[in-house]
Amino acid sequence: MRYITQLWTTRIARLALAAAIACLSVASARADVAAMLTVDASKPGVAIPRDFFGLMTEEINHAYDGGLFAELIQNRTFQDMGPRPNPGPGPRPGPPPSPVPVHWSLVGEGKAATDRNEPVNPALPVSLQLDLASGECGVANDGYWGIPVWPDTTYVATFYARGGGGFAGPVTASIRTDAADLTVAKADTPAVTSAWKKYTLKLTTAHDAPTTAKARFVLSARGQGFVRFSFVSLFPPTYQNTPNGLRPDLMKLMAELRPKFIRLPGGNYLEGGRFADRFNWKQMIGPADQRPGHMGCWGYRSSDGFGLPEYLLWCKQLGAEPILGLFAGYVLNGDHFKGGSAEMAIYTQEALDEIEYVSGPASSPWGKQRAADGFPEPFALKYVEIGNEDWFDRSGSYDGRFTQMAKAIRARYPKLKIIASAPVKSFVPDLYDDHFYRGARDLTRMTTLYDKPVGPPPPVTFNGGGHNGRQPDGIKTFVGEWAAQEGQPTPNLRSALADAAFVMGLERNSDAVPMECYAPLLVNVNPEDRAKGYPKGWQWNTNLIGYDALRSFGSVSYYAQVMLAQNQGDFVLPVQLTEADPTVVVATATWDKAAGTVIVKIVNSGPTPVNVALDLRGVAKVAPEATAIVLSGEPDAVNSLDEPTRVAPRTEAIANATANLQRSLPPHSLTILRLKAAT
Repeated sequence: MRYITQLWTTRIARLALAAAIACLSVASARADVAAMLTVDASKPGVAIPRDFFGLMTEEINHAYDGGLFAELIQNRTFQDMGPRPNPGPGPRPGPPPSPVPVHWSLVGEGKAATDRNEPVNPALPVSLQLDLASGECGVANDGYWGIPVWPDTTYVATFYARGGGGFAGPVTASIRTDAADLTVAKADTPAVTSAWKKYTLKLTTAHDAPTTAKARFVLSARGQGFVRFSFVSLFPPTYQNTPNGLRPDLMKLMAELRPKFIRLPGGNYLEGGRFADRFNWKQMIGPADQRPGHMGCWGYRSSDGFGLPEYLLWCKQLGAEPILGLFAGYVLNGDHFKGGSAEMAIYTQEALDEIEYVSGPASSPWGKQRAADGFPEPFALKYVEIGNEDWFDRSGSYDGRFTQMAKAIRARYPKLKIIASAPVKSFVPDLYDDHFYRGARDLTRMTTLYDKPVGPPPPVTFNGGGHNGRQPDGIKTFVGEWAAQEGQPTPNLRSALADAAFVMGLERNSDAVPMECYAPLLVNVNPEDRAKGYPKGWQWNTNLIGYDALRSFGSVSYYAQVMLAQNQGDFVLPVQLTEADPTVVVATATWDKAAGTVIVKIVNSGPTPVNVALDLRGVAKVAPEATAIVLSGEPDAVNSLDEPTRVAPRTEAIANATANLQRSLPPHSLTILRLKAAT
């Protein structure tokens, strides 16, 4: 704000004159406007933290397997068995499950069944044996609602194979369309031996290949005997061409949000439904074919291909820092261990080891493992969170569990900020994690939730996942999950405007709320496939970014948050909005120091236009060239795969801008005005 300070001292007379002119101008305009918005650049307020905007998701809605993690093979370790066939009417028991695992099917006249004899390693206990018959025989995988095909694209296939019963020929890997069984890419291995061996093949589609997700991946052979397969993988090109990496289109969408942190592993995925299914990070590092996988808590198995190294890759490629969630001895079925127990000592040590894996030097034991996993340099780590939504634990054990872990972390890592996921008494956290999922109207009304109270502050209470306001005694708040819950599988414009208003309120109070992240972030929008017995791709109804195997799109709320993230500013400026319903029209302003720009943000959630007269004070004048970025449309409108930008921001130039700008806000809109303060 140094520039503005100099402006005050050198141009007092000019300011006084400008203010007088402004008053006259505004007075003459008041009869024609519905709202007056005063922004005072002479009184800079809260400094907005650099890491205010972040990301969060968990393994829900096929966010990782079938989403961000670019692996195309579903059930690549054959550990999910096929659905039980419908036995028809009557009380008799049905037949046993299919011997062919789910998402796999036979090609040709052979037979296939799972086998547990002589596995590749303990993490891959199941293989799939293909018994050959006449002609070509194979097994096909249908991916995550299809294998995506693009022209001029090279895929990398890897798998383990061994032959038996006299088979010593090659295995052919191919990608074939469902329609006409057209082979669009293929490659052969050398002759397969009787010992397990890992094969890597490149498959490239031709220039005239179709663009479709109605395709499958096939492993086939000819001859006699059998072939066994284990750990079958297929990757398309990935973001920044990283092996076993992340999906490019989703990464590009997230990069537009300019996240400064990623809360990981996020949500209920940290706890798991049972202790056997918790986020056991030590089983999610190292080579992917040595990770056993586990049952997720949202109805499907996690391959663990997207493990802790992939989380760190995600952070690195987006330039974000991790906020590390630590398992804290509680799982979703209610099982838990009390603070002070031998089991909690084990989990506390696991947490200390995990912190070392992320942030320790490569010379440390766990830092050495991180380096072996591809990241020799330690990651900056400022925050850790103990547990997730531990207010669901009705036993009252969280206070003891949290305190045991927090004391150990503070002793070994005194600079780390420690986040509590529920109220505690025995150890003072640095931050609390508040979660809010509300209807659009309720979330809009929560824009003042963290405002400084006028007069004596009311008692701080906790209900339904979050506190009712600012914390006392310098404790800050991390709003680690929040979203307006209207529109599915992605939010409509009504939700987007509520989301924007809520974030603007958090930003205005970022002295008390230094970080926030929407949830859930990702959703596979594929519908249920009743013919194959597959469920739909999502479990949570309202999510930020949608995709199928081929395409992706940002929701309306995604675009609102892109607008806010790309127009953040450095300081909050005081605003006064008069003659407008505060539950319909919401306004904030910030100052971008480097750009010398006042950024005004206004939500009009109502059904009619609102004429606003801006009175910008504390600057000598405004450069005549200004910019307006507007998001507007029908309140129930949603974006989709077929209409990815049905509601998206438009940018327009404002000519002859002044400090007393007048503008009409469209119905159901978010408007951001960028006005450059000129000397």
